[in-house]
Amino acid sequence: MEASSTISKFFNADTARWFDLLIEGIVILDEKQRFVYANQAYRNHVHMDDETYAKYQGKDWIAVRRAIRAQADSISNKVFSTGRPIYNYHQRLNDGTESYSDVVPYWDRGEIVGAIIVVRDILSLRDLIQTVQEKEKYISQLNERVKGFYKTRYTFEDIIGQDYPYIKLAKKAAQTDNSVFLIGESGTGKEVVAQSIHRDSYRGGQSFVDINCASLPETLLDSELFGYVPGAFTGASKNGKIGLFELANGGTLFLDEITEMPLPLQSKLLRVLQERQIRRLGDTKNIKVDVRVIAATNQDMEKALAENRFRQDLFYRLAVIAIQLPPLRERKKDFDHYVSYFLQPLERQYKKRFRFSKEADQLMHSYKWPGNIRELQNVLEYCCMVATSDQITPACLPYYMRQEMHVAKEREERFSARPNETLEETMRRVEQETICEMLEHYGTSTVAKKNIARALGISVATLYNKMKKLNISGA
Repeated sequence: MEASSTISKFFNADTARWFDLLIEGIVILDEKQRFVYANQAYRNHVHMDDETYAKYQGKDWIAVRRAIRAQADSISNKVFSTGRPIYNYHQRLNDGTESYSDVVPYWDRGEIVGAIIVVRDILSLRDLIQTVQEKEKYISQLNERVKGFYKTRYTFEDIIGQDYPYIKLAKKAAQTDNSVFLIGESGTGKEVVAQSIHRDSYRGGQSFVDINCASLPETLLDSELFGYVPGAFTGASKNGKIGLFELANGGTLFLDEITEMPLPLQSKLLRVLQERQIRRLGDTKNIKVDVRVIAATNQDMEKALAENRFRQDLFYRLAVIAIQLPPLRERKKDFDHYVSYFLQPLERQYKKRFRFSKEADQLMHSYKWPGNIRELQNVLEYCCMVATSDQITPACLPYYMRQEMHVAKEREERFSARPNETLEETMRRVEQETICEMLEHYGTSTVAKKNIARALGISVATLYNKMKKLNISGA
């Protein structure tokens, strides 16, 4: 490197070594606009080898640019004549390579003693812009997907019946970071418990992400959980997709109806739980995740495991803490509290204070509630909607409830009419009633009795014997 005595005060070999570390091209000119120095990035940009570089040091900058087949310009002249820097000046080499340049004069004691040119390759800028755009898309997609995930609606205070053992166990589970498996019939409030555990844990300020594993086919469930890269499969978004595990990072992922998850995905989930990292579909690299998993099912787990519909090793991994939620029919002491809780917003909506008639109240308490708390809530909404006054009568209840209760009442009346009847007496009575009804329908002639025997699947002789034994006339 040869530099004039003036510029060499401020630029030396040590400075040059620092410039060689930069990705931007750096050019140093002296006070006479002679080419003093170019770092490695600039030499790569203009394809200048070491021999050419040494040859042109100390030459006029305009002449050097012509020699390296760069567009000749007077930009440096303008900077030296005006003393003002010029930024983002677009330049092009003859081979089509483009760049943006900043030309800044270097002053000493009121005089320009040189200039520094900073060159940014447009291709590099485009790569940078593309990277920024991809990050912006990722952030935009992340923001779009996390809407509603961070906030949970329920806490333990929202659960009626705080003294139940399963609630006490759930509260203890919240103070750990173990996986939790919730087992209970549909409508027993598994998601309420899951959200409460999340809110009460140290992850409570992070995201709560939930998915129903029965709601999507295997391929969609896979991409939903783990995400995918652009072009991972036909129809995939060109921007790729962030999976729910990534969205739940730092928080909780709730996998509802997990027994509906296909076996291949169960294997993949087990690996994620063991290794604490996921891989997007179509990707080659793993992504570390810190997620607590809460799973839930309404199935009989013993049966699901015995039938090999659910992996035992995955169940044991998820069921570090297994919590069984009791159905509503086993929470009779809290039934009226549930009714009152769900009626309050309905009374505000309809501006009425609803009350149940004695008959409707009896029907509500005797019903088995197979749909549990969710069914109770829906039934109350229906009753308030169809009620013509502030009184809820049996007519306000859904048809299926009235029918089931009517059948149950008839059954109860039949059994109460013969409370001490033995099985043998019941069989004798049923046979007697059946044969009498057949005789009344077909008649008592010989031909009629042959038809009756054929209809009952017995011989005529057996029919006569039964009629005689049962004291049925016409035997």
